[in-house]
Amino acid sequence: MKHKPTIVILCGGKGLRLRPLTKDIPKPLIKINNKPILEYILNQFIKYKFDKFKIATGYKSIKIKEFMNNNFAELDYDIINSGDSDIITRIRDSIKNIDNDFILSYGDTISNINLTKLMNYHHKNPETVTVTSFPITIPFGVMDVNKDDYVTSFTEKPTLKSVMNIGYFFFTKKYHHLFFKHNSFIEVLSYLVKNKKLKCYKHSGIHITINTIAELEYANKDIKKIFS
Repeated sequence: MKHKPTIVILCGGKGLRLRPLTKDIPKPLIKINNKPILEYILNQFIKYKFDKFKIATGYKSIKIKEFMNNNFAELDYDIINSGDSDIITRIRDSIKNIDNDFILSYGDTISNINLTKLMNYHHKNPETVTVTSFPITIPFGVMDVNKDDYVTSFTEKPTLKSVMNIGYFFFTKKYHHLFFKHNSFIEVLSYLVKNKKLKCYKHSGIHITINTIAELEYANKDIKKIFS
């Protein structure tokens, strides 16, 4: 039986746009309806029977360690503290002892993604890396204007052709070396794009990313739709 991928969750950022909330705690421990963001993320993976985790930390790592000890002590997990470093360093530190595939997830992103469908999609394209996307809707009316300043079209809150990256990257073992070959995560992704090795799994359910106070307020209203 093939082992399920290890889950790597990036939880090391400082969350500066969420100050003062992140002055004393790391962003993944900010609460939405009285539960930390990280708890929602972990429970979604546990729901789909994933059982091995690497929690990539840095800022206020001890707080995440305490949270895991108090709430997920029975889980098979490691806290990988890379200190004040960049994303690629956190990924390198997390995967250097992983001998199988891994799914890379963001510690500020909650989704009701169907992880079985993500796995099945990836296994249909085993020679590529999979990234998960979500549609971008502009919350304004958008106009096209010609050179004489006449409005030629008006669209209320359009959905763009481009989509956003929400993580849930599926990396097979054969691609581990890319993180040690390139100097940034963007360089890794650019290499994959250039070589036609990055495919997109399109998620259209519910997605919440917490970067700002406004997004946190939205999440507090919407979170029940995900885990009702």
